[in-house]
Amino acid sequence: MARLLRNDGTTIGGQITLVAGNRLPFKVSGLGPNGRHLILTSDHHSVRIFPIRADHRNVEQRLMLEAHGCGVSCSQIAHVEAYVSDERGQPLRRDFDTDRLAVQILPKLELPPAVTETGMLARMLISENAGPESPDFVSLNEARVAMQWMVVVLRNRLKLGAQHFASGRHATTLESLIKAPNQVDGFENYPSIRPKQQQLIDKVAANANEGTHRLNKQYRDYPETALAVARGELTSADPCPTGLYAWRTSEAKSPGDNFVQFATKGGQDFYTLTNDFISKAQSRTEVRQ
Repeated sequence: MARLLRNDGTTIGGQITLVAGNRLPFKVSGLGPNGRHLILTSDHHSVRIFPIRADHRNVEQRLMLEAHGCGVSCSQIAHVEAYVSDERGQPLRRDFDTDRLAVQILPKLELPPAVTETGMLARMLISENAGPESPDFVSLNEARVAMQWMVVVLRNRLKLGAQHFASGRHATTLESLIKAPNQVDGFENYPSIRPKQQQLIDKVAANANEGTHRLNKQYRDYPETALAVARGELTSADPCPTGLYAWRTSEAKSPGDNFVQFATKGGQDFYTLTNDFISKAQSRTEVRQ
């Protein structure tokens, strides 16, 4: 029986996940019953297997498994099976002693165009929240709630009147509020994003699209959650009786004297406003109307 191994020598197991466009170098340790290397084939047109190094004098051969990027728009399953080869390298019969490998092929995850509101919100949520490898990451559920609360904050600021928040005083839309000075780090000149935040977004997207990454599922779920929140598919009622109006990275300095910390979620501290500030802001807004 031959074994399928990763390059580090660990066993691949019965199923792997790849994203369209991924490649997985691997090894087959063991020969067929006739002393020749086995031939591995896929039953799916999107998965191709080709040799990197195969020498019948060695018990081990190196192969490459490639998941094509074309035509993969939804999750698909391919099966890789081993065949005994003849002297010409052609398959003779299935080698049932070698376990079949199931390959889940996922479509490439892409963010919406940056110029759309959904694209802007998704990028902001990915940038502002603690991702899978961050020391502040608690769980996907906590990250989801934090993302939802951030949208609540933005909408509350617009509803109360952005003029009450100095840096965003002229904002009338989500886009103008996010781009206002000192509102969201790195987004002042959106769709151009500062390098630190852009690199973080790029890292999340790259890991989400690399099926061989050890945290691929978490990296896949994280931006998909951000997209669902940005599209309005995952919404949240305002959890605070007086409304949420700000967030800061956990244990960072308060945004100001008029803010009162409400709760910490997903590595973020969320704030409401003092009753006095809200009352005065509402009165000024009514006068303007």
